[in-house]
Amino acid sequence: MNVRLFALAALFFSLGCQSSDRVDLASVAGTVTLDGRPVEQGTIMFEKTGARSATGQIKEGKIVDVTTYDVNDGAPIGAHRVAVFVTGVAKTAVNDNPGQIQKFDPNYMGGGSLIPSRYNDPAKSTLTADVKDDGPNEFKFELSSK
Repeated sequence: MNVRLFALAALFFSLGCQSSDRVDLASVAGTVTLDGRPVEQGTIMFEKTGARSATGQIKEGKIVDVTTYDVNDGAPIGAHRVAVFVTGVAKTAVNDNPGQIQKFDPNYMGGGSLIPSRYNDPAKSTLTADVKDDGPNEFKFELSSK
């Protein structure tokens, strides 16, 4: 009997969590470079006031899989502040030899930022994106190490 009550409670909880906080979304793509060269890998975040943030992956300089609720469903329509994160084990944020395996540096195992930290905070990065419902939402983010 307790199992049935638990299942019923879980059903009501899940239905309640799916409702009103969803907003209209649009697909997002684009590029991220550092000093004119494609960022090999990282994460990008689109932050809109009053809406859930969307995050995507940066792979070989391209923005992919931007997700708000479900994988690759896009970002909320409207004005966003943007943050970029390039952390981890890669020795550099860009690969000097595209197509070759990137070397790893054990000094970066702690996950320190490989780009200036100002890009990690949407309030400080100065990066913006205006996501439109009718697209195209192709954004070009040109980061500088200086």
